[in-house]
Amino acid sequence: MMALTDPHLVPFTVAGGIMAGLVAVEAVALVIGHSVSGLVDQWFEIEGGHGLGAESHHLGSPTTWLSWINIGRVPFLILLIVALAAFTVFGFAIQAVSDAVLAPLPAALAAVAALGLTVPTLRASTRTIARLIPRDETYAVDEDHFVGRIAEVTLGPLDQGAPGQVRVRDGHGNSHSLRARAAPDRPAIPQSTHVLLVEHAGGVFVAVPAALDLTASH
Repeated sequence: MMALTDPHLVPFTVAGGIMAGLVAVEAVALVIGHSVSGLVDQWFEIEGGHGLGAESHHLGSPTTWLSWINIGRVPFLILLIVALAAFTVFGFAIQAVSDAVLAPLPAALAAVAALGLTVPTLRASTRTIARLIPRDETYAVDEDHFVGRIAEVTLGPLDQGAPGQVRVRDGHGNSHSLRARAAPDRPAIPQSTHVLLVEHAGGVFVAVPAALDLTASH
């Protein structure tokens, strides 16, 4: 049996290590009240079909391929973890079978074969995950509709730096996830705080702590 450090297994050992590291980072972040996956999605602005070349959908364009593997429907970090896991498993399996039959394949050739199996597996897996993970939609409602509404900070604290995330319900009771910052000259607003959305510009809302009477009525 080949050791994990065998040259024929190096690409898959490295991929497995990266996958384990990402899982550990996300787990620690969730314990302390944050989500690395949510931050990554905000940086790339891939939720709801925005960002990563959303303006081009012709056959063969990067956007078409990204859409094919369901990026935007599944958090990017989860998609990456699934891809690394599939690549690792297929790589070890390919080399185990090759070693049992004759000899291990060259690492590069095994990596290409594993990648070929990973892509369709990734598509099938992320389609299933997308059905299991509730995704908040914002594009069906004019975002100015949310100004004046009470929201809850779900990814914070909110300050004047990088936008955090708040959750708000529209007039139909549907939940929406929005990017938000604290109003200028306001202190940071902790996670789980109820806020009033007072302004909207450039896809980011400005929030202030909600008054107690507003929170109670909400």
